[in-house]
Amino acid sequence: MSDWNQFKGDPHRSGVRRDTAGPNRVTEVWTADLVGPPGSPVLDRDTVFVGTRRGDCYALERETGRRRWTVETAGEVETAPVVGRDGLYLAVGDGTVRALDPRTGEQRWETELAGALESPLALSDGLLYAGHAAGLSALEAETGTPVWTHETETAVAGAPAVDRAEDRERRGWGADPDETEIDLLSLDDAEMDEGVSDRDRVYVGTAAGTVIALEAGTGEKLWNAPTSGAVVDGPTVADGRVYVADEDGTLVAFHADTGQSWFTYEIQDGFTSSPTVLPGADATFVGAADGYLHVTDTTFGRRKLRGWLFSKKGVALDGPVRSSPVVAGDVLCIGDATGSLYGVDVSGDAEDCDLDWFVDLERGIAGTPALAADALFVGTDDGRLHCLEWESDRSTP
Repeated sequence: MSDWNQFKGDPHRSGVRRDTAGPNRVTEVWTADLVGPPGSPVLDRDTVFVGTRRGDCYALERETGRRRWTVETAGEVETAPVVGRDGLYLAVGDGTVRALDPRTGEQRWETELAGALESPLALSDGLLYAGHAAGLSALEAETGTPVWTHETETAVAGAPAVDRAEDRERRGWGADPDETEIDLLSLDDAEMDEGVSDRDRVYVGTAAGTVIALEAGTGEKLWNAPTSGAVVDGPTVADGRVYVADEDGTLVAFHADTGQSWFTYEIQDGFTSSPTVLPGADATFVGAADGYLHVTDTTFGRRKLRGWLFSKKGVALDGPVRSSPVVAGDVLCIGDATGSLYGVDVSGDAEDCDLDWFVDLERGIAGTPALAADALFVGTDDGRLHCLEWESDRSTP
């Protein structure tokens, strides 16, 4: 099973593959022509799966881009599919979730939900989490049987993020913060519950500007907290915090147990991607409509990059960001609306973020790239999926 089987690679939405040496340069090895602009691709052992705005889902050979099969649907499927051990799962815009045989595309089951689906699915511990216009639903991945639904006042915005207690224990997350060093900003209107530190949780953002934490197995609400605007691409879970960027230009880091805000960072334009976080480098990366990859620290949300006189808000790109950042080794990859795809050096403490390489794909980047050990896959607005490979002499972290 690939490590990049869903949006941003895993249920936490980390967007990070530190287990590989990042690319010094990339070379395009194939392109596949699709019908309609593609969304974010995902990977299996030898197959790339991607949906399109037209309503088709494609299975392509990873090595060549040759088409294995295509499935047509009655609605858009441009959100990232999910591939598990036993199935490929699609969120269809008409409000249905479909399970397909990854080898043939044959449908195994279909479940209709209460609202239109515009968000990527999440898969964790045998459950599928589907954000839709009426709320968040959990389904059994094997059968499609609904387990619970939590209704929201407005549509779910972006992909749900899942945070299992066993993952927190393995990574040492969830420890009590040292409040003598960290100035936690209390949200007066956040609603919190006690005793949530040992529970499996799923986090979801809404179009009304709310982040909600739910118990993953039951849908019980644990806490909710406001943002300034509609959440973009969904929450990211890292190092005991939940990071969210919104369309009004506010980045917020919440304490995962309580919903208290750790820091906020504001810009004059809207954010256009979810955050990607490197806790070891004390760095948070998020794209925006102002054409910058914004870079902050993870402690206070302050600008991390230094200029001659003042700190810089981030890395200047050619146009508005169109995809969430992903990290391969020590290289961050991000695309913009002009079709430019960039490799940014985030080695060490990510205090320089120099541009390593640049590729012009000619049309706007569509969706967030998927990362393999030595390749990335990304779509463009002209209905193409591109495979770019690399060889690198960087040492693996």
